[in-house]
Amino acid sequence: MSSLALTRLFKAASRPALQQSAAMSSASARKSLGTNVHFTEQLEDGSVFVSRVPKNLPEITEADLPPALREYKPAERRPLTNELKHAMTKLRNEDPAHWTVSKLAKKFEVPPQVVLMLAPCPKWRREEIQGQADREWEALGYKKRLIRINRLRRRLLW
Repeated sequence: MSSLALTRLFKAASRPALQQSAAMSSASARKSLGTNVHFTEQLEDGSVFVSRVPKNLPEITEADLPPALREYKPAERRPLTNELKHAMTKLRNEDPAHWTVSKLAKKFEVPPQVVLMLAPCPKWRREEIQGQADREWEALGYKKRLIRINRLRRRLLW
C-alpha cells in the first residue's frame, strides 16, 4: 500500500473520532483525556477549545499569601552634588586600575551605571587593557584561538 493510500485511510478513520471529540462535554473530555479539563468551548471555525485552567480564577488576597521573607525597603538615594561628581571623576582618572566601577559605586553609594556615565575609563587605560588582551590572544595556541572564535560565533547566533 502506498503512503498516499495510508494517509487517506488514516484521515478517513480519524474523522469520526474528531467529530465525536468535538461534541464531548467537559465531563466526558475529562474522563477520556485523563487530565483536569475545566471546560470545553466550540469556536467559530468549528474547532474545540479545551481548557485545563478554570475560566474564573479565585481572587487572592494578601492574607492568602505566605509571610514575606524580608521587608521591602526602597533604596535610599541621595542626590550627587557637583563636588562628589568631580571627586569620583578625579579618583577614576588618577588610578583607574584601583578605582574600578564597582569600588566607586560602593564608595559613593550609587549604581554602577551612574559611575560609568559620570566617570568613564580614561582612554589611555582602555588602550592599556586592549593591549593586554591582544598580548594574551597572541600567546594562545592555534587550537585555543579556534575554540574561542567558534564560541563567539555560536554566541552571535543566540
